Amino acid sequence: MRNLLRCRRGSVAFATVIALVPLIGVVALGAEAGSWYVTKQHAQNAADAAAYSGGLWLACSLSPTACTVDAQSMDYRGKQFASQNAFCNTGDGTAYPGRRCTTLASGTTQNVTITPQGTDAVKATVSQTQPAYLARVLGLTSVTIGATATAQVKILANPCVLTLSDPLAFQGSTTVQAQQCGLSSNSTQSNSLNFTGNGLDVSKAGSISGQGDCHDNGGGQCSKAITYAPPVPDPLSGLNAAMSTLSTSSFSGSCGSTLTAYDATHQCYNDMGNGANKFKFGNQTYNLNGVYFFNGPVTIGGGTTLKTLAGSSATLILLPGSTLTINGGPLIQITASSTVLSTQVPAALVSVLSLMSQLLIYDPEKTNKNQTVSLTGNSANYLNGIVYFPNADVSYQGSTQSYTCVEVIAKGITLAGNSNFDNSGCPASVKVQSQIVRLVQ
Repeated sequence: MRNLLRCRRGSVAFATVIALVPLIGVVALGAEAGSWYVTKQHAQNAADAAAYSGGLWLACSLSPTACTVDAQSMDYRGKQFASQNAFCNTGDGTAYPGRRCTTLASGTTQNVTITPQGTDAVKATVSQTQPAYLARVLGLTSVTIGATATAQVKILANPCVLTLSDPLAFQGSTTVQAQQCGLSSNSTQSNSLNFTGNGLDVSKAGSISGQGDCHDNGGGQCSKAITYAPPVPDPLSGLNAAMSTLSTSSFSGSCGSTLTAYDATHQCYNDMGNGANKFKFGNQTYNLNGVYFFNGPVTIGGGTTLKTLAGSSATLILLPGSTLTINGGPLIQITASSTVLSTQVPAALVSVLSLMSQLLIYDPEKTNKNQTVSLTGNSANYLNGIVYFPNADVSYQGSTQSYTCVEVIAKGITLAGNSNFDNSGCPASVKVQSQIVRLVQ
């Protein structure tokens, strides 16, 4: 008997059994906690989807002309997308499209709430309450697993500088003032917004956005930029189809060697006449008033003064195939026409007269990456209106003077000097509002 009591056989196995009891309990408790984590991830996905869909609804309500009016409410859209991620309010039998909610286990309930946050955001809260099992040893009879997400609608200031496909570049010691509007690039490249100069100052510009990424040479300007933004619609795209139908046959003929505005009596285009098929502004002053059409190469050189006198205005339109060259430092002080009449344009443009309000220059010429059209202003020079180069890259150094309708829209734009932009006085048709919806929490 004494030997039996002293025998140690099986003691390790016995200790192991004793130790396994709490170990198995801990493992099982960990497995239950792991299931909570999975539910948490699913809840977060549902909250994100609900908040984002509510944000899209809110974006449409803030800009009803940008999308089709939704007959459903923001609450409905949020709960619809939560249901597509298998989270529905318990007892809510609404047949949301794509609903994936199933019968829950006994004692399990779900809750989804969609709440506006101010005027520009929406918050989604998703939760699931379920019985606790092994966690009862910790005093828990049930556990609530929840997630929240907040989507915010960011309204990008309507751009008064817009590139249609190439980057928006900032060079030199550029100072841009555009408090009433924004700067946007529809380029999808890695340098959609390209800050390459020293001494750049865009602190007085509205929102700066690019459809691609931002490149900065170290000045910290990209911190102000919104990258990977949605494309901004071209507000003047409707002009292109009508303008492309123009040719010399749309007119009565050449105006000859004298610069002439189009009207009921002079239905002509400007070139030098005599088959020269070009127009060069000479070393003299031209007082502009009306709409002018040009055919062939157009050159504005040094010694030229282009002016619109008080009470006058002008619009310059180049026919397809024409080009514009500005060199030698001419003096340019022209203001766009606020209203263009049907008698001032060929029949092909009558349908787009509303888009020609405040249009200063329309130039359809195409340039390659090594070519640009240079528009230069200073304390004396100004272009008061909208310049539109849908197929060309433009180097722009605007005036330091302030006007209420100054926009530049081009294939690509390089801002190389001090410029003032403002489209508060431009027609509503060119004040495009672009929005993004982003999850902020």
